[in-house]
Amino acid sequence: MKYSDADAYIDPETGVLKNKLGLTTDTSLEEAEASVAFLRALELEQHPIKGNFDLTHLQAIHKKLFGDIYEWAGQIRTVDISKGNTRFANITYIQSEAKRLTDQLRNEQYLEGLSTEQFSQRAAHYLGELNVLHPFRDGNGRTLRVFMGQLAQNAGYEIRWENIERDDMIKASIEAYESSPVFMTKLIKDNLVDLDRE
Repeated sequence: MKYSDADAYIDPETGVLKNKLGLTTDTSLEEAEASVAFLRALELEQHPIKGNFDLTHLQAIHKKLFGDIYEWAGQIRTVDISKGNTRFANITYIQSEAKRLTDQLRNEQYLEGLSTEQFSQRAAHYLGELNVLHPFRDGNGRTLRVFMGQLAQNAGYEIRWENIERDDMIKASIEAYESSPVFMTKLIKDNLVDLDRE
């Protein structure tokens, strides 16, 4: 991931994100992030954060997942970032775009009452759009999966994220950014369980 030259999140000595654990290599930080976020995500499955599926809700999820690792967990990023050819939303637009998207989601009754096909299409749309926002300095993917998982549960579905390969998720995210969320829709639909029928 590329960062701004003046990235206050990075330790200038190590080139690694500043963290509460004192980790100084990308590998050790990635491993700690994966372990801690996995455990916190399991906790959130049992005790979901109550919210209105808005930016504040997303921030609360991020804070729960990454609060043990980063001081800035749950806070909107203050630097612009990109990954490969994907340039994520400029920091000046994150809050207004998040409001626009989550207002639209609210107007769609949080995707309740939709068929499997309809839910998959709309969930893929929102996942793609929120991913382009990339509101946090790090940990966006995990946070969005928990957020969308809670949205699915609220609508009577479960998305089995564990069955989706990482490379497929990356490919789907890039496609959603560049054109449309067709592959993301397929991934969600193929891994969607109707809780009323299970």
